[in-house]
Amino acid sequence: MNEEDDMELEPTEEELREAAALAQALDRGSAREGLPDDALAIAAMLRFGADGGELDDERADAILDEALSSARPRRPRAEKGVWWRWLVPAGLVTAAAAAALIGVLATSSGETPTTAAVLPEPSSALLQAQAAAAAGDDPAALDRAMEAHRAAVLDRLSERYER
Repeated sequence: MNEEDDMELEPTEEELREAAALAQALDRGSAREGLPDDALAIAAMLRFGADGGELDDERADAILDEALSSARPRRPRAEKGVWWRWLVPAGLVTAAAAAALIGVLATSSGETPTTAAVLPEPSSALLQAQAAAAAGDDPAALDRAMEAHRAAVLDRLSERYER
């Protein structure tokens, strides 16, 4: 067979598949497996030589549209609920109040006693007056016994906590 006979022959199915795959790879800019590397390289050089590798606006828009249509859409961000609008300010106000309270307590000039005052124990007369009042006897006797006990308690507290 000579060269003219090769030109007149119909392309085989494999050649047609390779040509279609080559055309698609050149058109889209991505190649699949099984394409002839030498044909891809020559076609890419011819294409680059024709326009310097620049895309016209129409082709760039088509590529962008295809990329956007094939890309997965982003999941929408969960919106912050209504609770977020009051929770943050309420938390900030609470934190500020706690800081102010700590500041006031830390700067107080008075000394706080390290031990509590020891209060006087009730006398036996007070306990007898309480028992009599509970039984229904004279409530005035309980009032008199309580006055004396209250005075003793207040004296002890004033001794311990006066500044």
